[in-house]
Amino acid sequence: MPNLEFPAKDQLTICFAHTAYPLENSFAQRNTGIRHFQVWELEKLFLRIEEADVLVVSGFWRDDLLGNAPRLRFIQSIGAGYDQFPLDEMRRRGIRLASARGVNQNAVSEHAMAMILSLARQLHTGRDNQQRHHWRGMISDRSRREDELSGKTLLIVGMGGIGSRLAQLAKAFEMRVIATKRNPATAVGPADEVMTPDRLHELLPRADYVVLTCPLTPDTTNLIDAGALAEYLATMALFNGFTVTVCDPREEYMGSWSVPQVNTVTDMPDDA
Repeated sequence: MPNLEFPAKDQLTICFAHTAYPLENSFAQRNTGIRHFQVWELEKLFLRIEEADVLVVSGFWRDDLLGNAPRLRFIQSIGAGYDQFPLDEMRRRGIRLASARGVNQNAVSEHAMAMILSLARQLHTGRDNQQRHHWRGMISDRSRREDELSGKTLLIVGMGGIGSRLAQLAKAFEMRVIATKRNPATAVGPADEVMTPDRLHELLPRADYVVLTCPLTPDTTNLIDAGALAEYLATMALFNGFTVTVCDPREEYMGSWSVPQVNTVTDMPDDA
């Protein structure tokens, strides 16, 4: 990697690139004296990235931006993942990269817990019935009526920062928590059992709820596929809480999301 000199503070320019978050305003409140600007559209980023020494970016990233960025020395990814960046080419150009690992720890774990509660309490069917002006009477089918979380088993795939906090939240509802982690000895959080990832298929049949909080790597890509859903997940709920392609996105897999009594939710759109 080239040893390129970083600009002095009075010569530094930061570009914030995001379609919704007013990052420029938040940074301006710090009164750093560092020149900065924000672009809200990808087309504007292509036009102005040549001014930037530092780029703060998430979904706007495109590899061919590098051809327009002669001054770029540092990229701050807004998200925890960095698989979208061309690491070898950035290394060749001397561009450093930092992820925002941990920044969404509370938000994602709370969202996962909210989805678990929503499915258990049938909030989605209540919403649909309300929109249809339908009063649902008492029903005998347990799979279609409200349930409690106490005593249910939550499987957390990836016992990192998000998974550890989710385990704390689940324990507040008296759930049993089982998890996977590459090194179980380093797991933090009140899990009842932690196993290595190669034993995932031993844990799946025991789970009422599965939450994927593992990072996207070659080992976790398509970790949950049609076979896993069909064989193990016939009576549980799956929450894809970290990155979409941990679940197999192929068309034949998507059809299995409608397997009876399997509820699947995600905190990301397909194009995230």
